[in-house]
Amino acid sequence: MTIYRALRHGAVTGVAYEVSATGYAGKIRMMLGVGADGRVLGVRVLAHKETPGLGDKIEVKKSDWIDRFAGLALGDPPAGKWAVKKDGGQFDQFTGATITPRGVVTAIRDGLAFFSEHQAKLTEVR
Repeated sequence: MTIYRALRHGAVTGVAYEVSATGYAGKIRMMLGVGADGRVLGVRVLAHKETPGLGDKIEVKKSDWIDRFAGLALGDPPAGKWAVKKDGGQFDQFTGATITPRGVVTAIRDGLAFFSEHQAKLTEVR
């Protein structure tokens, strides 16, 4: 996995790495930015084959839905809320498209879990 580190005054302020999800039409590739404190800096979709007008709302040019993850972290929301509303979570799904947002939420949560497990190594200055 390629990890991109953001440095400021010799300290790692954030990292970015690719995460992926399974959507309705296949694999969704995303770049996840995480601050040194474990909070999401941003998420952007790199590639997908989701249905135009439905699942493609994960793209920032189609909807601001993906921007709602900025500032969140593991535990904020609580673990049980890292799901779409249909599954008891706090994240909206799209009308007619639940599989796509479900996959994206899971991938972001798993990406944050990866950061949490490897935080010391990811944020060490080399």
